[in-house]
Amino acid sequence: MSQPTDAPPTGGAPGNLIAFDLRTLTTFQDDGPSVRVLSDIGAARTVLFAFKAGQHLRDHRTSSQALMQVLRGRITLTVGDVSVRARVGTLLQLEADVTHSLVADTSAAVVLLTLVPSPARHSLDREVFAHIPPLVARTPSSP
Repeated sequence: MSQPTDAPPTGGAPGNLIAFDLRTLTTFQDDGPSVRVLSDIGAARTVLFAFKAGQHLRDHRTSSQALMQVLRGRITLTVGDVSVRARVGTLLQLEADVTHSLVADTSAAVVLLTLVPSPARHSLDREVFAHIPPLVARTPSSP
C-alpha cells in the first residue's frame, strides 16, 4: 500500500481519483456570488458557490435533484413560502423542478452544490453556467 499524498490545489484530468482543494478554489467577488463548476460528468455536476453577505441567486429551477452542503457561514434557502436557514454542516436536499432562491446571511458563505444527474436544463444556465467550463468534464465516449 502506498503512502497517502496531499490533495492537489485543483482537479486533475478525469481518472479514477480526482481531489479538489475547496479552500484554494474558493474565491469571493464584490459584484455577485463566485461560481466555480468543479465537475460535470453526466451523472452529476458539482458546483462551488462563494457569497458575501446579501449576495443571492434569484428564483430558479433545474431538471436535477440538488444537494446543497453549507461549508462556511449561513444561508437562507427559500422554496415558495417556506424558508430554511442553514449553517455549516447542514445538507439540504431539493427535488427536481422546484423553484427556489438562496441568499447569504453572513459574509463568506460557501455552498457545495451537487446536481444529480447533470441538468438537462437549468433556468440560470445562460447567465451563470454557460460561460464557466468545469475543471473536470467527461464527454460520452465514441462507440
